[in-house]
Amino acid sequence: MGDLKISINIPLDENGMLGRECLECEQYFKLKPGTGLETDHCHCPYCEYEGKSDTFWTQAQLEYARSIAMQQAFNKILKPQLDKLTNSFKQLERSSRNSLIQFKVKTTGHNFRFPIKYYTEKELETNLTCDNCGLEFAIYGVFSNCPDCNETNAFLIYEKSLEVIKKKLDIFSKPEIPEDILEISLSSILTTGISAFDGLGKELRKKKPDHYPSKPQNLFQNLYVLNEKMDNFISDRHSDFNSLIKYFQIRHIFEHNMGVVDSDCVKKVPELNYLIGRKYKLTNSELGRFIELMTELGDVIKENYNE
Repeated sequence: MGDLKISINIPLDENGMLGRECLECEQYFKLKPGTGLETDHCHCPYCEYEGKSDTFWTQAQLEYARSIAMQQAFNKILKPQLDKLTNSFKQLERSSRNSLIQFKVKTTGHNFRFPIKYYTEKELETNLTCDNCGLEFAIYGVFSNCPDCNETNAFLIYEKSLEVIKKKLDIFSKPEIPEDILEISLSSILTTGISAFDGLGKELRKKKPDHYPSKPQNLFQNLYVLNEKMDNFISDRHSDFNSLIKYFQIRHIFEHNMGVVDSDCVKKVPELNYLIGRKYKLTNSELGRFIELMTELGDVIKENYNE
């Protein structure tokens, strides 16, 4: 008897995504077959493991495949033999019907089937489309590498964060919003934008610890120091570095001094000297410009990262 070949299709979830599990760190992610690169390799988005795609099966998928294989093996090998044996006994029963010694055959379990171990794919926290190769995938957390091309998604996440901030600013531009709520909302946009940049920086420092120094800890919140550490790379390439310095400092006084311009702020941004001791008033148009500058800043950092 030759080897039995069994073909098993692993089902996709309702969004066409296939669950994957890293052989090394055992963490779970999903990707969409048919998107991304034509490759038989896969990279874990969480750790550095790389291997053949068939090494990324989840335990639930393997158990499902085994149960399907057992059922098909039973149906194609064991069941025909059992049916043949049953027919032999039935034939013996019929032939002994008028004999002194009669055989009676009773069979059970005609409809026996191996139980299939069905499963559902897990829900994940972040759905992404790689801007380098087009792979659609989902992960726990936010930052990761693409399972196909292994490019970091940090810049994609940063860009999407700025897009969300821009949508919030559009909402806050409506005239019916009360002044006190508008003031808090605009300062939160400034803070969120720089926090997104800080999050980008933390991820890049993990990816390239030799490229971006570990100290000071809040390096990507202090643009002046970051520029120094990068040998003036930002100031040389950004179209309005001085305005960026201003916005980063304004964010600092909103975070730590309730928006009041102090002497430390004036030292770094002398043009604000006329406001010392007074609260800085943010405007919608100013924050629109801030988002544009932060988008350009991301492009500058990406250029530096890829060098």
